[in-house]
Amino acid sequence: MVRPALAAILALATLLPAEAFEGRYRMLGGSMTIRPAGAGMLKVDAEIGSRSCVGVISARGRAQGDRLVAEAMEYGEICRLEIRRKGRVLTVTESGSCTPFHGANCNYTGSYTLR
Repeated sequence: MVRPALAAILALATLLPAEAFEGRYRMLGGSMTIRPAGAGMLKVDAEIGSRSCVGVISARGRAQGDRLVAEAMEYGEICRLEIRRKGRVLTVTESGSCTPFHGANCNYTGSYTLR
């Protein structure tokens, strides 16, 4: 009886990775909202701010397991957010050309906790 239940849980976890990311998250100086964007895609809206910068990005991507890579384009340059989920926490790193989305004094990198 335990094996069928375990198999069902594993199947559900692999079939619904996008839903696992959905929600509103916070970190010191920033927030992130992830919601469905259709066709298996997710929309990632993030805001950060401090005394020296303000940043806003709206990116789209697809979840694969515990990883979501979302991209946004500005001035022909791509900013890529790599988001890893572990429980209620998202760890975000950025790559590419993200400066147009937040300036030179801050970034989206950090740990965001589900509200």
